[in-house]
Amino acid sequence: MRSAQTKGSKQFGKGTAVLLAAMLIASGCGNGNNGGKNESASSGSPTASPSGSAGASPAASQQPDGGSETKDFVKLSWYMPKPIDNMKDQDAVEAEANKMIKEKLNAELHFNLIDTAGWEDKMKLISAAGEPYDLVFTTYSMNRINDNVQKGAFLPLDDLLQKYGQDILKKVDPRAWKAVTYKGKIMAIPAQTPYSPGSAHVFKKDLVEKYNFDYKNVKSIKDLEPYLAMIKKNEPNMIPLLATANGTASGITLYDYTTLSPGISYSEKDGKIVKILDVEQNKENYRTINDFYKKGYIAKDAAIKTDYLAEAKSGKYAVMRDSGGYTEDGSKSTATYGFPTVETLTGYPTISTNSMTAAATAISATSKNPERAMMLLNEIWKDKYLLNTLAYGVEGKNYTVKAGKVTDDNPTIEAKSGAEQTWAIWHNWLGPLWDQWDSNWNSTAALEAMRKNNENGKASGALGFIFNPEPVKTEIAQVSAIQKESNPILTTGSMTDFDKYYTDLQKKLVDAGIDKILAEVQKQFDAWKAENQ
Repeated sequence: MRSAQTKGSKQFGKGTAVLLAAMLIASGCGNGNNGGKNESASSGSPTASPSGSAGASPAASQQPDGGSETKDFVKLSWYMPKPIDNMKDQDAVEAEANKMIKEKLNAELHFNLIDTAGWEDKMKLISAAGEPYDLVFTTYSMNRINDNVQKGAFLPLDDLLQKYGQDILKKVDPRAWKAVTYKGKIMAIPAQTPYSPGSAHVFKKDLVEKYNFDYKNVKSIKDLEPYLAMIKKNEPNMIPLLATANGTASGITLYDYTTLSPGISYSEKDGKIVKILDVEQNKENYRTINDFYKKGYIAKDAAIKTDYLAEAKSGKYAVMRDSGGYTEDGSKSTATYGFPTVETLTGYPTISTNSMTAAATAISATSKNPERAMMLLNEIWKDKYLLNTLAYGVEGKNYTVKAGKVTDDNPTIEAKSGAEQTWAIWHNWLGPLWDQWDSNWNSTAALEAMRKNNENGKASGALGFIFNPEPVKTEIAQVSAIQKESNPILTTGSMTDFDKYYTDLQKKLVDAGIDKILAEVQKQFDAWKAENQ
């Protein structure tokens, strides 16, 4: 998928912006993705649940062969946020896809695409009203899986997967079932998506060549300073470092800390749960950003800029972060930003419950046809042509074939972009990312690199832990409100007195109840850990 066209990246909060960035990587926003299958999951069935009970092995069940189970024609509805603003070809794409769906399942699919600004409120209203629908997009932070499970909005999927989901079970990473299992029941289908997407400093290639800067030896954000100073002195039309209100500068992320709740993280080094602002390295990183801001390396109005991607694509910044994942040759950022770039890796986050639920699909508890809904999902995971039609659209209208044929296992296509793009659904919003055709969204090589990185990535010590925010929802709302106000200042370094601002912010969070949140997270984590030892 291409983040340039994702309205949600502007309108969701910082946590969701990170989520969308991950989904961009995964689905097709840059230009490098894979087309292979997840070999590590090829024989998988749902793994042990967070409570430690082993999931049933659906692999022994047989797939239905149609007959009486698909005798009656049904209409299926699927709710999603709008991937791009202009989806005017929806009727044509659905008509093409429904030829296959009708033939194989005697069903018809219709997408209900909601503007991102109203997505959360719309789904809450639908849920509260008990409105019948079949499928829905859900994540750890948008239309939250946890919230929907708590209010009974989603259907348990174990039996449906055993009977109708064999192709899904063959391809989902077995570890990911932990992230969607509640009290022993699978409540959503986790997508193939980058669980540990590499992040990088991105440099305009012409500038590093002009100043012969050894960008490959940048190990920390402080290592950037000599180059930023050089750009500030010699390139009056360039801004040395990009940071925006909802987009941190490259090199700020703490990869050894996994977020469990707003302001609360799990330390992978020592297994402790901490307030993230109390972590000394976090404080020092923000101090460095403040120093850079004061020296003029960051735009004076950075705190009111909200579209990181648009700023990066303007070409007026010397150093940015990647958009869509690190590629050693800089090809992904080059394609995304529209000018030649080079990159140096800053690190990989641990694989967490959140990263494994950056994109998932659930079946509504109000669905009148849950069996057919699962059959449809399984067909999407099984049939590459159906998957890629739903994602890319109609040949000749939304994309052109550059090599091979769409009936082949892996053709190369060119999807329309920018103002000409009138349809897109990111592959991991549908489920099987690794079956994406090679394209300008993601190359097969880049997808393969993401898949291998998933297989080799380090799992968080808190993988499988799902925090229930209900006991401290008031405090979480208060902390989130403070973060919404403070994040633009922190991420851009645009405070006058750093130490005073930082200390005052810590006190505000304490007054808002962050210590109560910490205690509740610790309590639930200890109980979860005791059950899983």
